[in-house]
Amino acid sequence: MEIIIPLLIILVFAKISGEIFSRIRQPPIIGEMIAGVVLGPSILNLMSPDVKGIDILAELGIFFLLFFAGMQIHLSNFKEHSRPAIFIALLGNNFAIVAGIALGLIFNLDLMSTFFIAVVFSLTALPVGVRILMDLGKMNTTTGKIIVTSAVIDDILSMFFLAMVLSFAEGNPKSLDALSLVTFIIKVLLFFLIIYYMNKFLKMKKELPVYYIKSFIGKLTMESQFFIVLLFGIFIGFLGRSLEITFIIGIFYAGILIKKSTIGEKAFSNLHNVVSSITFGFFSPILFAYLGLLLDISLVFDPASPFSSRNIHQGIFLLTAIVFAVAGKSIGAFIGGVLADMKPRDAAAAGIGLNARGLMGLMISGIGLKSGLIDMSIYAMLVTMCMVTTFVTPFGLKRILK
Repeated sequence: MEIIIPLLIILVFAKISGEIFSRIRQPPIIGEMIAGVVLGPSILNLMSPDVKGIDILAELGIFFLLFFAGMQIHLSNFKEHSRPAIFIALLGNNFAIVAGIALGLIFNLDLMSTFFIAVVFSLTALPVGVRILMDLGKMNTTTGKIIVTSAVIDDILSMFFLAMVLSFAEGNPKSLDALSLVTFIIKVLLFFLIIYYMNKFLKMKKELPVYYIKSFIGKLTMESQFFIVLLFGIFIGFLGRSLEITFIIGIFYAGILIKKSTIGEKAFSNLHNVVSSITFGFFSPILFAYLGLLLDISLVFDPASPFSSRNIHQGIFLLTAIVFAVAGKSIGAFIGGVLADMKPRDAAAAGIGLNARGLMGLMISGIGLKSGLIDMSIYAMLVTMCMVTTFVTPFGLKRILK
């Protein structure tokens, strides 16, 4: 029972703050995280991230968020704009990774921290881009569709790299030899091959196995449908873990496999509503408030000596990181768009549109801190970078698309 009061306080503050940000057309998740920062050791120090059970609820938030994020990705929509989207995603992703590695080298960070920063730099907040395009009435334009398709490919690539970094970290990368590295890569490729063929199998609408799956799911109650799909997600998660992908990445790809064509339109609608409600109504506010609680600014900046060498170093580190993150993604995506014969203005729009890190960036940063891959100073930098790019992207995209 000792968790109830702290949990209520966190939920109330997070939901109010999230609602305020939603009203000013900004992602509610930023408001939820700021609520955690205000309540935590950084400002008011009214709440501790060590409250018993709060970390477990936060991990469940990661589970449902990644599963829900996977459900939003439609691999079948890639064909129409695949050529420019692949160019944009590949170059934008790789330039961002190079920018992250360059940052680590410049500031003499260790190997795992450097790779982790590179992964977060490579991420794209798909929901932010979609919301902006919808507000501008550009969602169904060629440029809008290319941006969305690029963002989907971008996040799949980033999750692939994240799986590699997490797996290396769990397997003690210092002891990896050539044979174990090749074995690891084979396991990762095997996982993606399984996901690819499972997706093909579940798209065969007229085949008997899919007919029976849809028929079986359709006869269940909404609660039982949720239970069956949840079991499927856990199964894919454990499959990912057994093949070195880690459980949470497996959950993301389990969500990708759940589609209307697989379980039926009504069942998918029911499932989508249930997962959305429990995720954004309960687990997501707890997760992002918890990530805010984890941030202790006093461990990064010393307010008593604002112009100390430590504070100046951190300020330079933060500003350099933001510049590298924005420049890496924007320049890479722009070059990719130009190489794919897009107009420079549209290519620039794609570069700007892929820059927000949003929900995924904040969540992955929290995973890095909890896993011990990064320290508090890097976590603070990544959180700030994710917030800044998420704030700035809507203004830049609105300006260039208008």
